[in-house]
Amino acid sequence: MADDITGAVQAAARVGDVATLTRLVADHGGPAVRLDGDPAELTALHWAAASGIVEAVKYLLAPPVSADPRAPRMNEFTPLHSAAMLGHAAACEVLLEAGADVNAQTQPQGYAPLHSAAFAGHVEAIRVLLAHGADRRLLNYRGERPADTARRTGQAEAVQVLESQGS
Repeated sequence: MADDITGAVQAAARVGDVATLTRLVADHGGPAVRLDGDPAELTALHWAAASGIVEAVKYLLAPPVSADPRAPRMNEFTPLHSAAMLGHAAACEVLLEAGADVNAQTQPQGYAPLHSAAFAGHVEAIRVLLAHGADRRLLNYRGERPADTARRTGQAEAVQVLESQGS
């Protein structure tokens, strides 16, 4: 039964299906839908943040689910990392407004959400993170600042935004 709910929640969260998430909460309760019992597995909020569907992210953050916007997984990977690495700026905004840690770093890689957005050149997500106080000086395991990560992966516009003091 637990595997059935897990699979159903993951599937709904991956595509931002709020109607199915609502039904699952009605049938099983908010705590079961959070999927936060196993620190080695992603939570429903991680999956929803990766989908970029803001309504799903907001739904999971609100009662009765009350998902944790700072929920770290096995290597300190947070829902904000999920949204940032896929360039979902609006989802990043919602998570940050809910209390996500803009400078959370994975372990041992040292990737902050800003590194994750920089890697793929997600400029709008970078701007949202910077507006919420992301530290552009944080170093990852390679000794790279987010601008260095963007440079290494050929993301010229991201480098410009990250090195601009007006961003």
